[in-house]
Amino acid sequence: MFPLFNFRALFGAVVGVVAVVAGMFSPVRGHWDVTLAEVAGTSIAVQAVVAPALIRTGFQAAPTVRRGPDRLRLAPGARIDLDSRAADWGATGCAERCDLVVTDQGAIEETGGGELADKSAAYYSCLAASEYGFTITPEAAAAGVEACGRTSDGRNAGITVTRAADSRDLIVAVTVWETPPVTIFRTDEEEPPLFQDLPDDL
Repeated sequence: MFPLFNFRALFGAVVGVVAVVAGMFSPVRGHWDVTLAEVAGTSIAVQAVVAPALIRTGFQAAPTVRRGPDRLRLAPGARIDLDSRAADWGATGCAERCDLVVTDQGAIEETGGGELADKSAAYYSCLAASEYGFTITPEAAAAGVEACGRTSDGRNAGITVTRAADSRDLIVAVTVWETPPVTIFRTDEEEPPLFQDLPDDL
C-alpha cells in the first residue's frame, strides 16, 4: 500500500521556494513594483523607487562677440593673431601665435595654429565648420569672398575679404566669437545596483 503524501504541504513548499528565487532576481529599482501576497503564509513587497532624473547643467548660449566687427587693411606679408586684443591684431609681434598670413601674391593662408574653412561668415556656419585647409586666393579676394577661421585658442571667426581699389592690399572684415559653453548631462544620483539585495530576515 502506497504512503499518502501531504500534497498541500508540498505545494506550499514549492510556492515558497519560487517566491524566494523571484526575490533574488528582483529587477533594477525604479522599473517594477512587485508584491507577492499571501504566499506560504508570508507577504513580500518590493518598493518601487523613482528612476534618477536627467538634469541638464549646460546650455547653448547666444554667440558672444569677443572682438569686432573690425575692418583691417592688410598688405602682402601681413600676419594677424585672431585671439589678440591689440589694436593691430598682433600684426607686429604675434610670432608663433599668428593665425593668418597674407602672401606676397595677395592670398590669405593659414599659419601657426590658425585654420580657414570655405564657409559663410555667419556664427552658426562657422561653428559647424569641420573641413579646414582653405586658402583665399587673390582672384577670390578680388571678387569678394567669405570664410570662417578657427583661432589657435579654438575660437571661431567670421571673415569677409575684398581687394582695395587703389593697391594690392586686402580689406578684411573680421568678427571673433568666444568659444561656446559645453552642454553636460548628469544624473541626480548614482546608478542603482543590478540586483537588489533581500532583507536579512526574509
